[in-house]
Amino acid sequence: MTHFDRRRVMLGLAGTAGLTAFAPGFGTGSSAFAQSSIYQWGSSSLGSTGYQIITVLAAAASRFTDGRHASLSTAGGAENMALLGEGLLDFGQSTTTDWHPAINGLGRYEGKPVDAVQVLSYMVWQCTPMVLADSGINTIDDLKGKRIMPAAAGGATNGLFQTFFEAAGLQEEVEWTYGSWSETYDALAAGAVDCIPSLLTSGDPSGILQRLEANRQVKVLPISEELIEKAQVLNPGVMASTVEPSSWATLSEPTLMLSFGGVLATRPDLPAELIYEITKAIYENADFVKDKGGARLKHIDLEFATRFLIPAYPVHAGAAQYFKEQGVWRDDLKEQA
Repeated sequence: MTHFDRRRVMLGLAGTAGLTAFAPGFGTGSSAFAQSSIYQWGSSSLGSTGYQIITVLAAAASRFTDGRHASLSTAGGAENMALLGEGLLDFGQSTTTDWHPAINGLGRYEGKPVDAVQVLSYMVWQCTPMVLADSGINTIDDLKGKRIMPAAAGGATNGLFQTFFEAAGLQEEVEWTYGSWSETYDALAAGAVDCIPSLLTSGDPSGILQRLEANRQVKVLPISEELIEKAQVLNPGVMASTVEPSSWATLSEPTLMLSFGGVLATRPDLPAELIYEITKAIYENADFVKDKGGARLKHIDLEFATRFLIPAYPVHAGAAQYFKEQGVWRDDLKEQA
């Protein structure tokens, strides 16, 4: 489906989406929402990780609440944020680095800042600078003058890399080139570029990374907490997470890696009871979600639910209420006013 066709379909569906009735109070277990309501969940390209994640979460919401939920293929997190702002989606998968430009009306959102709130975090991607093991490159500073390929120019990983390299004082000191993930990994294997992002999902190496390592040895470059903090000043959605050698045998010790989280976004005007019931349904039926989503949704549990939410942006009141009841609310997070 083309971008134009997708928007046309969503405009047609928008007339049937949205809440038509709800009962007061949180978590009543009553038939709070009219069966005619259809909530649209934006995912990503067909077959992608984001597509599979949102399909399962929307299915859980449909099965374990009184509402009806439909997953829709989109171009991914950046487009989902724009479509939420236009009222064409009710929920959307996003990465933590999408929020700063969207909320502040920067880049592709210029003149159209997005009013969105967070619901829950479901995954973390480790996309830290990676080089060939025999490259002679050992530090971030060694990348000055080198060829960097952060996958697609419009992708979340490029935004992550641009912010990180700006914080390191190297954004204008390297040669940038772009391509698909397949092209990016092929380019490193062929020696056509010097540095690319690793690609691990919640600590597990992706298939494309495993294929690269079948032929070439790679290593990740060390990053410091201080550098991550500098990048977070530029974009609060920049994250860091530690990957254990038990998850990725290439590592010799627990390693801090440049990361961004997967966050379910929603519109702030959706009622608190609706978001409460959906959040509750997902976590009280985590076995269903994990069974359907496999490794991609292995972190659907309360210990992870708020871990990668962004303190700079509000959490929907319905989700915040549920997390407070479950004792996993973080004091540095802010609830929607």
